[in-house]
Amino acid sequence: MDNEISFCELRKKEVVNAADGSKLGHIVDLIISVESKAALGIVAPARRGGLFSKEQNIFIPLGCIVKIGSDVILINMDEDGKCIEEKPQEGCGNKCTLYC
Repeated sequence: MDNEISFCELRKKEVVNAADGSKLGHIVDLIISVESKAALGIVAPARRGGLFSKEQNIFIPLGCIVKIGSDVILINMDEDGKCIEEKPQEGCGNKCTLYC
């Protein structure tokens, strides 16, 4: 059971973008495919543009999640909301992430 986590546990963790260090807040939703019965991604609050701007949520595909820690979920996304894929590090043998 070490590789399983409940939504209740997941939503207590803060989402942080490793690409720029920004904090997005805590998970507000989990998106699941009815057909495949698999999780597709998480939803977190987007950064607010200003005092009177309407807050929107951002969808984060599971492939953008770098690490789920004890209190933080690290993601790796660019400003356009696309996953940043890390290039394999020399001598790694496999495709590496930031924390290979």
